[in-house]
Amino acid sequence: MPAASVSVATALSADSQTDSSPTPTPDRRGVALLIACITVALERFGFYTLVSLFVLFLTERRGQTEAQATTWYGVMMGATYFTPLLGGAVADRFGRWICVCIGAFLLAIAYGLLTAGFLPLSILLLSIGMGLFKGNLTAAVGSLYPTEIERDLSLSRLYWAVNLGALPAGVAGGWLAKHYGYSAAFLSAAGVCLLAWCLWISSGKTLFTEHPTTTHVRLSQASEKDRLVTIYVLLPVACLFFLSFHQNGSSMTLFAKDHTVLSLFGVSIQAPWFQSVNAGLVIGLTPLVSRFWQRFSVPSSHKFMIGMLLSAASSLIMSSASAVASIQGRVSPWWLLASYFVISCAELCVAPIGFSLVTKLAPKRLLGVLMGAWFAAIALGNLAAGLIGRYWSVWSHQVFFVVLAATSALAALLLLMYQGRLRTVLGPRND
Repeated sequence: MPAASVSVATALSADSQTDSSPTPTPDRRGVALLIACITVALERFGFYTLVSLFVLFLTERRGQTEAQATTWYGVMMGATYFTPLLGGAVADRFGRWICVCIGAFLLAIAYGLLTAGFLPLSILLLSIGMGLFKGNLTAAVGSLYPTEIERDLSLSRLYWAVNLGALPAGVAGGWLAKHYGYSAAFLSAAGVCLLAWCLWISSGKTLFTEHPTTTHVRLSQASEKDRLVTIYVLLPVACLFFLSFHQNGSSMTLFAKDHTVLSLFGVSIQAPWFQSVNAGLVIGLTPLVSRFWQRFSVPSSHKFMIGMLLSAASSLIMSSASAVASIQGRVSPWWLLASYFVISCAELCVAPIGFSLVTKLAPKRLLGVLMGAWFAAIALGNLAAGLIGRYWSVWSHQVFFVVLAATSALAALLLLMYQGRLRTVLGPRND
């Protein structure tokens, strides 16, 4: 969840310039990281409450077809991941802290408006709020740390908090929607975003002062070009990954509702609950995967390739489940759980690593824009996820998931072709 999330406060004329603000101390960085983790966990609870219910809300309460609902889902997800490109540019000029503050407040308003049926306006405010919030909060954390190891660790903890917030969202949202209606679920999302806004604004701007040694040294024109090309190679990979990953809120939710036995160990379950599986797996797997990377010194370029191969495997599991469902009508929930396990492993190979690499490779004057470009690539993947979802009722489900597997395999092939160049540009880790 993917993390399910960088910009600079002021544009500088040269990368070698440093901030005159006091150097953050380890204690202050710890407090700032804690506040950021709680803030993003609250915000993610709100967002994934919406994600878990959105398609069902449109089909059951707004009378839309599955094709219409999945298209709206793609538009919503695409917009929320595209606008950080603009939000990063705004923060490069006006500062990260204030952008995060405004973003959290707009998100609360967006969820509240959804309860009144203002779908287009809600999605518009949601998109603007996410644009200001997502990448800039990530930046606020990453900029506190002077070395790559520290940034990787801090961003992994932030990504863990993202999934901690997302974990109960599907269950809580599904329960509220069933017993009190969709409006109650969306109001709970608005409430937690207001809490996130209150916490962030109480932290104070000075707590997130950038560490002066996090800025990149002046690069030669050729070196800067190589770094930019590397980022641009990774962008379509991110796009293709999230094309498959974000089937969790559309086709996989529909598969759970229509073709899955909604019972596990004799306990009745609901289709939206599967949204919490990914978050729970990421929380549990993050320390194990991190230890694996450290033990075997796996290059970041290899992590990406492994992630895309795992993504393809996850789609093939769903294709097999669809084949069984075509015969039996409904399949065991273990098929979905297996697919979620594999795609969660893939997510840990792609999402947090991407944030860290953009932070490392981007020239400082372009940091906000390039982190926004990373989110824009995710946005295109989300939009494509919604658009291909229109074929859910046209193609056989087996073919649908085979196509998704093919896109992930294509991304893995692209990375394989560029592997040598990637390792050269990325160079040794900065410990």
